Amino acid sequence: MMRAAILATGLTLGAGAAEAANAPSFEAVYDLRLTHASSTTGPRAAVGTYDIKVAETCDGWDTKSHILLQLAFRDDTESSNERFFSSWESKPGESKAGAHYRFAVRTVKNGKTVEAYKGTAALGKKGGSARYEIPPPQGETKPRVVELPLPRDTLFPAAHSQALLRRAEGGDALFKSVVLNGASSNGPRLMSTAIGPRVENAAQPLPAEIDRALLGTPSWRMSSAFFNLNEQRD
Repeated sequence: MMRAAILATGLTLGAGAAEAANAPSFEAVYDLRLTHASSTTGPRAAVGTYDIKVAETCDGWDTKSHILLQLAFRDDTESSNERFFSSWESKPGESKAGAHYRFAVRTVKNGKTVEAYKGTAALGKKGGSARYEIPPPQGETKPRVVELPLPRDTLFPAAHSQALLRRAEGGDALFKSVVLNGASSNGPRLMSTAIGPRVENAAQPLPAEIDRALLGTPSWRMSSAFFNLNEQRD
């Protein structure tokens, strides 16, 4: 289980209802470490960093993130894994044609690119579609294109975070939605989130090195499970 000082996926959320409609720009760096290792499989140790930058533009949000993990295994082998991700998401109401999204992913293992793709997606009142473009294999010139339907009420990442905040402010304990962020080559996912009770700022124990102004609003602890939408298995 990888753990960060603050969950990098945004599952500890804090904001007022008025702020939920305007996601702020931010930049953060998280230290990652393995807190529990299986006695039979997987790595015995792991350390790394996760950095993310979200910048508000006039018509949307630009996101760039980078994960670097160094893994050690029981046979004394080591592995380096990096993942680069970027996306842009339109703001609600900026286009009469609906919401728009674009994304790009590159995964590097031990210095070699093992995965790379980019894509676009669009949503309307009745759903939408996502288009994945995978670079052609060596010797070919045309990229492989995969198009996937997006069901009605699918959300892109920023819209999903805002919806979570609204549900938390409203006292809901569970929120389930189809989410597309492009970080998975499996396409959209069904995301089920359990929302904990409201935590006031004064009740949060903070290490001395963390500025209390960073957590100056109420927050909610959340736990999420992801399921690939287009697969029969979990």
